[in-house]
Amino acid sequence: MKRDWKSLAVRGIKLLAAGAILLYIGRRFVDDLEQLDFDTLELRPEWLAISGALYLFSLLPGVWYWHHLHRQFGYPIPTYAALRAHYIAQLGKYVPGKTLALLMRAHLTHPFGVPYGVSIIISFYEVLTMMAAGGIVAAVIYALEPPGDLQLGLHPVAIGAILVGMCGIPLLPAVFNFIVARLSARIQAVELYRLPSLRFGPLMRGLALGVVLWWVQGLSWYAMLQGVLPTPPAFTMSLWAQCTASIAFANVAGFVLIVIPGGLGVREWLLVNLLNFAGPGPYLTAAAILLRLDWIVMEAIFTLCVYWIRPAEPDAQ
Repeated sequence: MKRDWKSLAVRGIKLLAAGAILLYIGRRFVDDLEQLDFDTLELRPEWLAISGALYLFSLLPGVWYWHHLHRQFGYPIPTYAALRAHYIAQLGKYVPGKTLALLMRAHLTHPFGVPYGVSIIISFYEVLTMMAAGGIVAAVIYALEPPGDLQLGLHPVAIGAILVGMCGIPLLPAVFNFIVARLSARIQAVELYRLPSLRFGPLMRGLALGVVLWWVQGLSWYAMLQGVLPTPPAFTMSLWAQCTASIAFANVAGFVLIVIPGGLGVREWLLVNLLNFAGPGPYLTAAAILLRLDWIVMEAIFTLCVYWIRPAEPDAQ
């Protein structure tokens, strides 16, 4: 009974924290959108389509790395099965707690001989690697060229370093192998003891792929600005870097706040403030919100396509 009360209290605190964050951000968005002249808002559909396509393309480095990790751990799966599971599970990140996406991946790869527990561990490692890469990218870019004032009391480089630590420390081979060893001792049923120890090689490859992922998502964010802002900024390497840093920073921060589904609201607020020099605030707010909607729509369309095209399972071959 005591544990039940403690569990309920923790959940209540999380819900209150999430509600307070969303309320604050929601009020800021409402204020910005009230200043937006919708008569002058002319969306450019071709740029919205380019933004969505770039987002889908940006996920491929993560897909490749996740597929690669299955081989590293001794559970190879077909390439298309990995791609299908990875993209379908993207929709699970919008559920509070961030765990449904991992469970969806595990369910979709289980028919190929990957134990549920092993799949969750592999997915956990891949996601953290991509997030750690995002923190590194943001911290490095902001060290060279600081963004707008976030009024958070800490420089974005310091916050980026904190985010790198939160996502990166569990990835260190000594830490990760220790965690797996403890899990294997407690959960023999999922055969975690068959997982080999990881070394720095796979981690370095994952971080390199993560850097590519975030730079492509930076292009997607830039394309959305082209599709929404009344006077879109010209493309420069500096602007691309700022778009990349802001999308990486905002996504990693949203990921760390596990009580917020998909970093909803948090990501958009950070994007607007980090890139406040690119255009009028109300239009940046509209662009950030449309970026979320554009990505969700593209995920849903692609998921519907691959969901009905099932990979051949081992028993059917």
